[in-house]
Amino acid sequence: MANTFYVGRCELDLYIDNSHSLKEKRRIVKSLKERLKNQYNIAVCEYGGMSLWQRSQLGLVSCGNERSIVDATLKQAIDFLGHIHAVSLLNYTIEIL
Repeated sequence: MANTFYVGRCELDLYIDNSHSLKEKRRIVKSLKERLKNQYNIAVCEYGGMSLWQRSQLGLVSCGNERSIVDATLKQAIDFLGHIHAVSLLNYTIEIL
């Protein structure tokens, strides 16, 4: 039995379409973070674009004992973002360690 585990990290660059203030952006991002955490059991943090009211950078982290499951989880979270009308995904990167 192998004693290894994989950590997947994903960086997301988002454009928040209908945000007209930092308060509105925070509300949208907070809701999005909670939905991602609850639905995909991943860690989510906002790490960039904190003072911009239409941009946000999120970091996602997943871990598991199979590389394919970690990768699939992150890709499902990215696909989920494609169905959210409040945000547009500008760019993302995935790295499995």
